[in-house]
Parts: sequence; structure tokens; C-alpha cells
Amino acid sequence: MKDVGPRALGHRYGPSMRALILYGPGDLRLAEIPTPEPGQGEIVVAVDAALTCATDAKMLSRGTHPSLGPLPAPFGHEGAGTVVAIGHGAHGISVGDAAVIANSAPCGRCEWCVRGREGLCEQITYLTGMFAEFIRVPAAIVAHNVMVRPPDLAPELAALAEPVACGVRAATRSAARAGESVVVLGGGLQGQVLCAVLARRGCQVILCDPHLEHRASARRMGAWRVDDAPRDAAGLARVLAQTPGGRGAHATFAAVGDARVWESAVALTRPGGEVNFHGGPAPDDVLRLPASRLHYEEITLQASYHHTPTAIRQAVAMIADEPELFASLLGPEIGLEEVADALVSGGPKRIVRPRHAPTGPA
Repeated sequence: MKDVGPRALGHRYGPSMRALILYGPGDLRLAEIPTPEPGQGEIVVAVDAALTCATDAKMLSRGTHPSLGPLPAPFGHEGAGTVVAIGHGAHGISVGDAAVIANSAPCGRCEWCVRGREGLCEQITYLTGMFAEFIRVPAAIVAHNVMVRPPDLAPELAALAEPVACGVRAATRSAARAGESVVVLGGGLQGQVLCAVLARRGCQVILCDPHLEHRASARRMGAWRVDDAPRDAAGLARVLAQTPGGRGAHATFAAVGDARVWESAVALTRPGGEVNFHGGPAPDDVLRLPASRLHYEEITLQASYHHTPTAIRQAVAMIADEPELFASLLGPEIGLEEVADALVSGGPKRIVRPRHAPTGPA
């Protein structure tokens, strides 16, 4: 380990730190644990800002997720910070750098990586533990998916790179072209990002969501039209009427992990169109689709999970180009003590400041 003098950078870097640890479904605890030190090729980052996420809420309620290690597990996967320690063999980053840290890195060698499908990497390295004062970043991520963040980009906006990259990745998979109709079901952050990316491609995006504030946000992100979520046949007919000739969208994105919404996405897609299932469903969710329509109308079904190193860099560039727009997607600041309640209650993404002093009695 290189001796970097992190105290000189203004960070509390003692033998222990505060961190949130997930022990099981609904069991998230604030603990005092040893402060990490970097191993070969690794770095340690002081977390300046982390973000809550709907995926975190799912992890908390289910106690499991493909990116989550064995329990008890460090928690939180969206964050940015300042490099305070560097292990031998780590290159491309220096102590004091403000870093964008992706929550995974593909191996670059397996069948899926070679095909450009890094989200399916058979040896992917995941990272959780952003809800902590410090985090040790594995060598694979340091080598492939850590970058110095652009000047003047706030850490909470840099932390948005991970979720924005997931939306960028999904939109990139779509063949929808300028002037074509796109329906996005779900106005959470993924739906908002899809609006932004596809609208800038020139698509006419219709975003459907039951919440007025989500629809207003989608307008700011570039949606052509907004509507309530279609809950029944009448709702589906209402949305279909807004597509060219009433025949359905050229591309439909289900940005909600609910099989019923996925079925609606197929119903809203025109012959020859495509559907992207984007949003993690429960393990026991079952999808029922009209096989005859899929066959005779040649509807393409695809899904999008996670992101790639290229998508991370595209996301950072997007955010840096329009920081005020993306800042509008963030909610208030909270401390580590408030994360569990925030995940249970839902609402906008919260900005978590792990190294702020506790709000309660000393």
C-alpha cells in the first residue's frame, strides 16, 4: 500500500468506519467495521455521496440480488468519492482524484464480453458498499471502470452515472429511429433516462406513469407526450390512440419490474416493432404473452440488464453536459441512519452523505 496521508485530504481515516450492512430481508444495520486498506491493484475511496435506488429497496426487501454477495453484505451500489489510498499495481488514478466508480467490471475475455454483452459476463466483478464512509474498490473495477470525474461535476451527479448508464444501455439496444414512436411504461429514474436518450435521438417518446410529478419530469427530459399508466383495456386503447395510426409504438420499454406491465408493453407495440423489458422482476414472476401475435406480427422481444464500461462513459458525458437537468432527478440529502426508512418509504432518490456526523445524540 502506498502511504498517502489521507488525513491531509480532510478525511477521517481511522481504524474503523461507519457502514450499512445487510443481514437479511428487511434487516439493514448501521455498524462500526474496520476501515479497508487497498490490496494489489485496488484503491480506497472516501465516499463523498451515495444515492438510494429502487434496486436497493428490492435488495432490502428480498435479501438477495445478482450483484449482492453472501450475507451479511455491504450495502449500496451508487456512489462517487475521493481516492485516499492506492495499492501496488493500481494505475490510471492518483490520490486526491475525484472518482466516478462503477459498481461492476466485466472480465473482457468470456464469450459474452467478446460479443459485446458485458452485462452477461460470466466472471463479472460486482461492488456494493457505497453506504459507508470508505469503500475498497476491486482491482478489476479500478482497471476497467473507474474514471476521474469531469471538473465541476458534483459527486452526487457523478454517482448518477451507474443508473443513467443502465438506461443508456437499454436505449442503445433499441433500433428506434428519429421520428418513430416510442412508449415508455414507468417514470422512475430508468424511465426518465430512456426519455432523455431516445428524445435526443429524435424519437417521439410517450411516457406513461401514474404520478403527476413523474410525468412533469419526463416533459423536462424530452418526452413528446405523457399519460397516465394504462391499467386496463380502456387505458391501453387510450395510449394506442396516440401512436401512428393507432397501431402501436415502434418500440416499447417496460421500465418497471412487473410482469403485468411487461404484458402491457407487448400490447402497445405495433407489428414489426420491438419490446424491451427493462426493470428487474421478482424471481417468481411469470409472463403470459399472446404467442400468435408475436409470431404473425414479428414482434421482437429483448431485455436489458445492467450496463457496460462504454455506457458508463456515455452516461458521465450526458450528465456533465446537462447537470441541472439531471440534478432535478435527485431528492433531499440524508445520513446513513436514514437510509433504511428512505428505501421503505420510496419516493425520489436521496443523496446520502456517509461521512457527515450522526444526526442523533453523540
